[in-house]
This record gives sequence, structure tokens and C-alpha cells, in this order.
Amino acid sequence: MARTLDEGFRLFLDSLTPVGSESDAARNHRESIKECLDSSFGLYAFFLGGSFQNGTSVRECSDVDYFASIVHDSIPDDSASFLAEVGDALDKRFPNTGVAVSDRAVVVPSGSDGNETIRVIPANLIGQTSGGHRIYALADGTGGWMKSSPGAHSACVATLDSRLDGRLKPLIRFLKAWKYFQDVAISSYYLELRCAEYVSGERMIVYTVDLHDVLELLWDDQLAAIQDPKGVSGHISARSAGADKKMAISRLGTALYHTDRAQETAREGRIEEAFRYWNKVFNGHFPAYG
Repeated sequence: MARTLDEGFRLFLDSLTPVGSESDAARNHRESIKECLDSSFGLYAFFLGGSFQNGTSVRECSDVDYFASIVHDSIPDDSASFLAEVGDALDKRFPNTGVAVSDRAVVVPSGSDGNETIRVIPANLIGQTSGGHRIYALADGTGGWMKSSPGAHSACVATLDSRLDGRLKPLIRFLKAWKYFQDVAISSYYLELRCAEYVSGERMIVYTVDLHDVLELLWDDQLAAIQDPKGVSGHISARSAGADKKMAISRLGTALYHTDRAQETAREGRIEEAFRYWNKVFNGHFPAYG
């Protein structure tokens, strides 16, 4: 329980942040995946990426992403068929575990802990940015390939987070928590980019204000695609192919209404009611007032 909204958001952040080091089971699982891919295709590198690398993951919700830099001669023109090949190889190595191709990755479940499930993202090293970060070709979900630089994206978030006293990454976590707890079909990567775009002109972050303003930004452009600020990936869509845009926008509108009411009641000194509205934003996961 918390008496102030600042305390409430501190407690909420604690509940969202993954704790502890990698388990032995997760470590062994990762090494087995790496060995399978190396023997089947040849690997240049196998490295952690995504929200766990960036420090923006949500406990028991975010996927653990590993990029598999495959030897060039093993990469076909059709990314969908290549994902299927990678999926087949991993399915043979981990039978009866539910290995499946999902969008742009191969999901390899393990055990009861969600953090032991790994999303393998096959990647083809094709160059580097002017800042020296590697550029990869990744499956785009439609059979083609898209450019991506996980290192450049991570560095961008880290730089902005440092400038804003370590408050950008928590802001991203809160936005992702809304996505997960309300089951909103919006890409986590897209949300990170929108947050980074939003704070690029900010001098400070106040969670109760800036969460509302980011949601308002998303509402105003109706989840339009965003240009990769590093100029690597081109335009990034908010949703996976086939996702229900109307439902996502509807839930976005509901969240914006609740954050409006949370701000209004807080300004009027009705803190307990403000807590109730923030709890509605996060579908019952925000700390209680008291």
C-alpha cells in the first residue's frame, strides 16, 4: 500500500522489475539452443536482445529474445521458409515442448517459468551503422526481410534514460505493463520507440503526467507507424499482421480516459480516488492506497 502517487509508482516499478539472476535451467536451455543452431546452420553470434537487454522488461510478461546471427550461406531469400527451417531444427532438439514459429521468431518453451521461454530471432549480419553498431536482416513477418540494429536501439534508449535521470526505462516499463495487463495488441518495440520519440524533447519525466501524454500521443495518431529514429529499420508498425486495430485503439481510449480522471482527481486532492483510476489503467495491478 502507498500514501502518495510517487510512492505508488515506486512500489509498482518494483513489482514489474524482474528479480534474481538467470537460473541454471534457463542457462542450460539457452546453451542447448545455441548448440543446436550452430550444428544445424552455423553461428557467428548468439546474443541477448530486446527488453531484457534494454532493461525495459516486465516481470513474468516480457519475452526473452535471443538473436541468432546465422552463417550467411545458410540464409535463403524467403524469410518465412527459413523461420520454418529453424523451427524444425529446434523442434527436433526439443520435442514435445511446443516449439513454434510466431511472427518473426521461433518460440522455444521450457519449464514453468516464463523467463525460461526463449524467442529465437534468426539474423543475417549485413553491415553496421555510422556509430559502429551491427545491422542485421530479420524476418519481417511477410516472407521478406527488414533491417534492424539491436545495439543502436539499446544505446539510444540508454542515452536518453541517462539524460533523464534514469526515468525513461521505468516509463517504458509502465507503458508495457498497461499493454500486457490489458491485453493490448501493440508491439513492445513500437512502444519503446514511441516513448523514446516522446522524451527526446523533454527535460524531465513525471510518471503521472508523461504516461498520460504518451497515451495521448498514441491516440492522436491512431497508432500510426513510426520511423526508426536511427534510420535503420524504416517504418515500424504498431501491430503484428492480423492484429485487431479497432480493439487496440478502443483499449487505448479507455486508458486515456482513466489517466485523465486520475490526473483530475489528484489535482483536486482526492488521492485515494486517483489511485483507483490508476488501478483501472493497469487492470488491478497498481498498488492500493493506504
